[in-house]
Amino acid sequence: MMGIAPQPAATATISLRPATHDDVDAIMACERQPGYDDTVGRWSREEHLAALAEPSHRYIVALDSHNAVIGFVILQEIAPAASAVLVRRIAALSQGRGHGRALLDHALALIFDELGAAKAWLRVWPHNARGMALYTKLGMREDGLSAVQRNGAPAVMTIDAARYRDRKPRSETP
Repeated sequence: MMGIAPQPAATATISLRPATHDDVDAIMACERQPGYDDTVGRWSREEHLAALAEPSHRYIVALDSHNAVIGFVILQEIAPAASAVLVRRIAALSQGRGHGRALLDHALALIFDELGAAKAWLRVWPHNARGMALYTKLGMREDGLSAVQRNGAPAVMTIDAARYRDRKPRSETP
């Protein structure tokens, strides 16, 4: 998990850094918030530890002013010259405070500016209106398939490098 230095997030009250094995319990607490079971998903401790060890994965955590984990994002399919990076999971302990936005904004910067990927993508359930609104606000677009065409599968939302760079300048506040 090299290459990500701790950086200030979009607000003065949170910071972002690569996750470590010591963060797994806090990550699991984030993904187990009420209502997240059918929008975020959850893994066991062993699954998170195995994913943290994968070179094709990156975990980033958001920290409050007391250095407590308040959110995380998992990136997958990272490889040298990766054409597309999957935003596998994103969750925050509290909704509506801008932590998810700060995490995703940082993840997109990492995907396009550091990794040089051509595209970022994620899966989102249509009933996750809050998530879809955030992803759209940050420049992501749905794949265009109808619910019938998806046959019960989640929607795919993407953003390519050109759209990422052309979007409005990132806000200093979430």
